[in-house]
This record gives sequence, C-alpha cells and structure tokens, in this order.
Amino acid sequence: MEIYVGKSIRKYYASSKIGLLDRLTGKKPLFVKALDDVSITINEGEVLGVLGESGCGKTTLAKILATLEKPTYGELYFMGKNALKNEEFVRKHVSIVFQNPLLSLNPRLTVEELIYEVNKNKEEVKKLLDLVGLNYDYVKDKYPNELSGGQAQRVAIARALAKNPSLLILDEPTSALDASVQAQILNLLIDLQKELKITYLFITHNISVAKYISDRLMVLYAGKVVEEGSANDIFEKPLHPYTQGLISSVPKFGVKDLRPPSGEAPSLINPPPGCRFHPRCPFAMQICKVKEPPLLEVEGRKVACWLYTR
Repeated sequence: MEIYVGKSIRKYYASSKIGLLDRLTGKKPLFVKALDDVSITINEGEVLGVLGESGCGKTTLAKILATLEKPTYGELYFMGKNALKNEEFVRKHVSIVFQNPLLSLNPRLTVEELIYEVNKNKEEVKKLLDLVGLNYDYVKDKYPNELSGGQAQRVAIARALAKNPSLLILDEPTSALDASVQAQILNLLIDLQKELKITYLFITHNISVAKYISDRLMVLYAGKVVEEGSANDIFEKPLHPYTQGLISSVPKFGVKDLRPPSGEAPSLINPPPGCRFHPRCPFAMQICKVKEPPLLEVEGRKVACWLYTR
C-alpha cells in the first residue's frame, strides 16, 4: 500500500533578490533548483533510502514531505489525501528526526519535558525512553547539552515517536555520531521499525548505512532521480554510472583501489544541459550533453541514463 506519493516535485530558491532597477533593465532572476521534477512513492512498512552527495536535494525533499516547506511545483498525497491542503493531518502522522539532535532539541527543556510536550502522558514518556534504551530516572531531568550525542539522538527519536507516527523521516540521523554509536542507533532504528511496524524514509550520504538499513533505494544527483529500485539489486549491480561511482568509492578490506566519481557536483543555479552527470561520466555520449534522459524501466528498476535506450 502506498502511504506517500509525490509527483513531479520541484523546489526552486531565489539565489538573490531582484530590485526595481533590475526589473527595469530586464535582469532575470536566478534560482537554485534544489529539486527538479522528482517523483517519489513510499510504501507502507518499508525503509526507503534516499542516497546522494551533499547538496543533491535530500534534505529539501525531507522538509517538503514533512510539510516544513512547500514545493514550488508538484503534487503530494499522503494516505490518499492532498498533503498540500491537509498539512495538519500530515503533521499528525509524520515525524522527522534531524541530523544534529543538539540543534533540533529545545535546550531549555529537560528530556522529560521535551517528550511530554508531544505526549501528555508521563507513563508513555517513561515507555518511550525505555523503548529507545534510556533510563528514565537517569535522563529525565537532564538538558540536551548534558547528554552525549548518542543519548541526545535517542531522545530525538523518542520525541519523534511520541505521537505514534505512520511515517518517520530520518534525515542523516547517524552522520554526526561516532562509528560505534552509529551502529547502536542503526540497530535501534531497525528494531523499532520491526516492533512498531512503522514506515521509514531514511536519508543518507553514507553508502554503507544505506545498504544496511534500506529495503528500497532512490539515488539523487543534482536535484534529479538517477536510479531507483530494490536496495539489494542496486548494490549488487548498479546501473547508472553515478551509482557505480558511489559504490566503487566505498573502502573494502584488502582493496586500496577506490574509484569515486571524478570532478565536482554541478551548480544548481546553472546545471549543465542534457544529463546533469555528463561532465563527470566516463561513458558520456553526444546525446548526454544536449538531451535529458528519461527515467526508464530497466531490469526491474528505474534508471535515467541514455546507455539503456540503445
């Protein structure tokens, strides 16, 4: 069952203000195209991973789905309802956990107050803290800055679960943590997902994390979807050259030959014509430089690449 569907989502930010003189001289406004025609489907009970380099639009997508920002264009449907016209309904059923808990948690509230603010039941507060592996008596009167990074993220997760959401959006929830703490939080999230039967949208730039937790994977590049399908299929046989480069950049025991994508990500104000990856692609053809590839069905997944149209 589809729990959330986004169609042709675009999010453009003005890169600078246009004054009266600029208008009179015919100067056109410039926009950062953070998301450019992105469609997404999240199925009930799954973990959908969104993978890509910094600046590819992952967090923008998370904020739009959580109704923290509005798309410039596009349609959003949550549980069959128009999400843009039913924001309160969406916010009642969708929670989000951010990358840095010390920035997302109110520093003036204690741990107990942070969760009680969402769920006005002290017994439920105790259960939630126990659920995320925290001792209620030990942490209840502490402030966020008195906690370790891992403890603070557990509090953020407990707070997000306090309204019993149908969808939990996790925006880089482990990237600010030490490796050992990352593993603990990932195991916790997997256990919670199975126990509560909750749906996750898991956003990360860490390929190993995406492989560990995702059922299905969507790969973003410069505001566009380049590959989407089963996480196992994508990691076993990546089809898009960008996905291949990402997976080749992961260190492996006994292997010193890493092959990350060459070059730099393009400007989102003035992206290259055609396929946005073509300046970095080792297989680029002439058509790649002039025409944007459609998102094609290839081997049971979706791939935006001219290599698969011949």
